[in-house]
Amino acid sequence: MLRQSEKFEVKGRTLTVSSTDVEVMPRVRTFLIGVARSGGTATYGELKVGARLTHATNGLGRLLDLVGVDCRRRGEPDLAALVVTKQTGEVGDEYGAGAARERSIVHRHRWSD
Repeated sequence: MLRQSEKFEVKGRTLTVSSTDVEVMPRVRTFLIGVARSGGTATYGELKVGARLTHATNGLGRLLDLVGVDCRRRGEPDLAALVVTKQTGEVGDEYGAGAARERSIVHRHRWSD
């Protein structure tokens, strides 16, 4: 689990874990593990509703970057690969190449609660 005030370099910028991040990360993780187990994807809007987030949908990228950091710490594939845009059905441009491969790995992973 990420701790408040930790700092991470992600995509050329420094992210600092806030108290809000610490509060919402368990809900985001639980929601995305459910999506992974179903073999599906979720839109940013579905993530917002499913994890009961107050974030604007266009502001979820930073939170998803932290999800990726958390997954790497746990030795897990990146759950953020499951979050796609409503318009294209694909991950945001900032995720980078290889999202489909990562999504396949996420779907096959044995997730624990």
